[in-house]
Amino acid sequence: MGISTERVDRLAEWAVHVTPGRDAGRMVDGVDLVIDGQPPVRMPPRWIRKLEDRGYDSATDGPVSYVVLVDDEPRLAAKDVRKALYEALALIGAGHHPDRLSVEARTRSGLGVQVVSAHRIIGMAIGALEDPPITVIEGPSVLPEYAPGEKRRKRKRRRR
Repeated sequence: MGISTERVDRLAEWAVHVTPGRDAGRMVDGVDLVIDGQPPVRMPPRWIRKLEDRGYDSATDGPVSYVVLVDDEPRLAAKDVRKALYEALALIGAGHHPDRLSVEARTRSGLGVQVVSAHRIIGMAIGALEDPPITVIEGPSVLPEYAPGEKRRKRKRRRR
């Protein structure tokens, strides 16, 4: 019993969209959030927000560097998150199990937060390296109760 190449291609195309971390990889540069047509508000990547919550200031601490960890031991440092994700993906390709890997963002002052770990590294690296980046997210401040074209469900009366 075999599987056709056409089926394999369709499955691969489908799997691409459900790879955990892929959308996060497309937003590694941060996004501009536009709500109700107002001027955009800059949202840095989540790991930069976490560092800022812990006291990171880019003016005094300088740029963030990224470290690839294997079993919590630093393996390689990079100045760009895409380079670190590429190196982590290369380590997975070389035979390291994804559960043993993680990528951290670190500052010169010693602050550090995890960017991604385990199997999400694969999706995040693919999103950051291959997919077009998401730079702007637009939306309303309040979502409607029902999507456009969706009708309210009819309520059934209970008989006694």
